[in-house]
Amino acid sequence: MLRVARVSLSLLIVGLSACGGSSVSTQPVQTTNLVINGTFTASVNGAAWGALGRVVVTRPTANSVSLFAVSTTYGFSFALLNVTGPTTVSLVSAPSNGSQVIASGPGQGGWATGQTGGTGSVVITALTANHITGTFSFDATPIPSTPTTGTLHVTSGVFDLSY
Repeated sequence: MLRVARVSLSLLIVGLSACGGSSVSTQPVQTTNLVINGTFTASVNGAAWGALGRVVVTRPTANSVSLFAVSTTYGFSFALLNVTGPTTVSLVSAPSNGSQVIASGPGQGGWATGQTGGTGSVVITALTANHITGTFSFDATPIPSTPTTGTLHVTSGVFDLSY
């Protein structure tokens, strides 16, 4: 599980670095919607956050969904298993639960819900062949061997995306 988290974190960091610019902003993202295929917003450690550009939504298998959302401050990679329609997906760290969120942020640190102390859920309210809606909240703990300290608190997450 730790290897998967490290590989996913590496991909997330590469994705964030490809977004351009050489400085990292720690200011809250503008509150206007800047996602071109819907909406994807949340509160991250108490500050408003919103994705930029296209939020990638894929169905790697018939019963899974992955979401990849980035901005200039944080990037989030969601791996949601056992999803075939509206459902609640647990992000609690457990050997039987492969669903998780991996996050990257300022200073190239990383957090994940799929390790000890990770909690949260994603509620999918609609899922079709080209549209997904839902809500999410989670606490993600620092990934070992990254410069991250402290738990990342994400609340009031909402998405409504076409893909």
